[in-house]
Amino acid sequence: RILAEGVAPDGFQVADERESLLWGFVNMLDAQVRRLDRAADRLVPELRDLTRSQDGSEVRSRELELVTDRSKSLTARRDAFEALRDAAAEAYREATGSTWRPRRGSHVSETGKLTSAAVDARDYQRARKDRKAAAHLPQGTLVAVTGGRDVKDPGTVIASLDKARAKHADMVLVHGGGPGVERIAARWAERNGVHQVVCKPDWDRHGRAAPFRRNDELLNLLPKGVIAFPGSGITENLVDKARQLGIPVARCAA
Repeated sequence: RILAEGVAPDGFQVADERESLLWGFVNMLDAQVRRLDRAADRLVPELRDLTRSQDGSEVRSRELELVTDRSKSLTARRDAFEALRDAAAEAYREATGSTWRPRRGSHVSETGKLTSAAVDARDYQRARKDRKAAAHLPQGTLVAVTGGRDVKDPGTVIASLDKARAKHADMVLVHGGGPGVERIAARWAERNGVHQVVCKPDWDRHGRAAPFRRNDELLNLLPKGVIAFPGSGITENLVDKARQLGIPVARCAA
């Protein structure tokens, strides 16, 4: 809030940069969380080896105690920065109306319950193979939404999502993280505490084919159904592939 009101006040040209400035501030805190996470992870093999090598001597015991203290300190610092990041991300949402997400990867919290965790699809698929990681990821009925940039009546998108949630109380929203329909859906999820799995195109890896590969990635999650609003050929590609897989598609006007 201080950053939004002090660094990018209304009435000045810098206000046009408010969203990017706020995003960068949250990203700075997120980068620190990830750095401390990696530092703590690097101590795991050393802790394991020291635990196995305990022989009852005071020297070995002291070595284990010191490394354990370092690990606890790193974890405590990491948790503190995560709490700051989550508070800043909430301020970003209030100031911009959009959910903060990192450029790559997921926005999940170990120390606090996010109103709507935004999980990258690649992380979600990897976690399905890892029971320990899966415990920290959204559990529930996956419902996908797709559509174009142009939305005449956002209320129709919200009404369709409300209807889906009434049918599936444990609904997890799956979408491509794009503008228009998908942005409205993401904001709906944030307001209603519905977790999200975001399937963004990997432009660096797939180039112009990225949106179509993203469609494959999204459908590989096997959502319970797809809510489809009017869009481009990319939207129609997802609809066609969903039907080929036997996934129900609900057509809606926007």
